[in-house]
Amino acid sequence: MALDPVKIPQNVYVEDRIIGPVTLRQIFLTLGGGGVSYAIYGAVKKTGNLTLVTAIASWAPLVIMVAFAFLKINGISLFRFMLLMAEKSQKPAIRYWQPREGISMSPSSFVPRQIKKHVKGDLANEEYGEISALSSVLDSGPIVDKKSDSAVAISSTITPTPSNA
Repeated sequence: MALDPVKIPQNVYVEDRIIGPVTLRQIFLTLGGGGVSYAIYGAVKKTGNLTLVTAIASWAPLVIMVAFAFLKINGISLFRFMLLMAEKSQKPAIRYWQPREGISMSPSSFVPRQIKKHVKGDLANEEYGEISALSSVLDSGPIVDKKSDSAVAISSTITPTPSNA
C-alpha cells in the first residue's frame, strides 16, 4: 500500500493577485490612505480654510500610502526598505570579526583566602592523635553481652584537638 505523493507548496509568501497585478494588501493600504485624506480634506473644507496648499497637504496621506503600497526598491517594498535603513543607521558601517572573550572569572578573586599558620610538628601531632584514638576504638572490638550473645558497639567520643585557625 504505497502512499500517493503529496504536492508541497513552494512559494507560500507570494501574495495573491486580486485585480490584475494589484494585491489585497495594496488595495487596503490605498483605501486606508484615501479615507484618511478624505477625512482631512472634509474637515478643512468644513472649516472654510480650503486653499490650494491645504488641499494638497490634506491629500498627502494618500500619496504616502500609495508609495508604501506600490513602490519597490530592488524588489523590496518601501516599508521594508525604510526598516532596513533604520536598522543600518543603528549598526556600524564596517564590521570587524574578532573572537569573543567570553566570561573570564577567577574564583580566587571572589573568595578571600584564609591563611592558616600551622607548625609542622603541631599538624603531625594533631593527625597522629586522631588516628591513634580511632585505632584504639577499632582495636578494642565489640563488647559481647553474655546474656543475649549480641554485640554492642562501644560508643566513645573522640575529642578533636583545637586547630590554629
